[in-house]
Amino acid sequence: MSIETVIKAVDAMTEADWAAWSCLRDGNPALISPYFHPDYTSTIGALRDDVRVVCRYDNGKAAAFLPIQGDRFARPVGAPMSDYHGIISAGGVTYAELLDGTSIGALHFNSAIDTEAMSATHILSELETAALELPDTAEAWRTTRDSSYSRHMKSTRRRIRKAEEEFGPRRFVHGSRDIDVFQSLIKWKVEKFVETGKYNVLSADWTMGLIRRLWERGPDAPLRNDMHALYFGDRLAAIDLGLTDGNVFHSWIVAYDSEFHSFAPGIQLLEGMIDAAQGLGYSRIDLGAGTDGYKRQYATDGQRVVSGYVPVSGPASHASKLYAATERWGENALADIPGKLRRRYSQIAACEDDFSGRARAMIDAVRTLRRA
Repeated sequence: MSIETVIKAVDAMTEADWAAWSCLRDGNPALISPYFHPDYTSTIGALRDDVRVVCRYDNGKAAAFLPIQGDRFARPVGAPMSDYHGIISAGGVTYAELLDGTSIGALHFNSAIDTEAMSATHILSELETAALELPDTAEAWRTTRDSSYSRHMKSTRRRIRKAEEEFGPRRFVHGSRDIDVFQSLIKWKVEKFVETGKYNVLSADWTMGLIRRLWERGPDAPLRNDMHALYFGDRLAAIDLGLTDGNVFHSWIVAYDSEFHSFAPGIQLLEGMIDAAQGLGYSRIDLGAGTDGYKRQYATDGQRVVSGYVPVSGPASHASKLYAATERWGENALADIPGKLRRRYSQIAACEDDFSGRARAMIDAVRTLRRA
């Protein structure tokens, strides 16, 4: 058997490569997320000059693809914007064998789905994700919910009545193409970053470029951002912009007018999307990592995602192992401060291209964690 591993720039990928990618994805239910659509990697490749694809061929036939960005310290493509990472394959390919012999020293990831493809010793943390698998109608989905959802909806209906009394009738605009709504989404999201002290992942040119470019592709693109909005009267209350391949909608950026906070506008918008899902073509709405809060009322299933690293070779591999050992100690001795800093640095390093930008952002991160 002849096995060959090649690292290609995005513009060096052939039509046969992209077709094989789509075929592998279609055959692996674990790759249902639109983050694994080939257009996601190609779009980011047009915005960043360090995006590459690790390609494995068995006897000339494509067997696996791993899209990455960076060099010696590599990250999955789109980090930190991508809520899911993984090897595009039919299964049975490990990170170690895929990366062995390449120029990559270590791969750091935050939400990988394929734990069977990595060593358990390299997993630093894990989370469950939440998603709604929708049958033919919204009412059919609601019949599968338990009594806690009924109580939840009773509270939601009270909020709806109160909001409509104060501001006017509730209405939804699905698939909005309004640039003012898009700009409101970004404004509210950035304000939330400031309020919480979290790093603004939208501050980088490429991350904003990715969000906007996918939205501007329009409703007929095979991969795109769909934007849905909730109004009370003439007041814009909440917005949900999500990545979709037409079948799965991944809720990506959700924001709302803080004046409507007590009316739970995000939940109301989600309910409106569930009602409209059949007409929109969605059979699944993915709410991302975490199962706390309102997600417990909505999730029908989810995936386990893990954070960690894959050491490959050289100084980058040794540095990754050393930091992982420090973090594991810190999680017990220092209330997870090293882990929080790792996650924050991972976001910063993936967005900021120059050292000075990373340094400023990390100083802000340390100040924020001290205040927490």
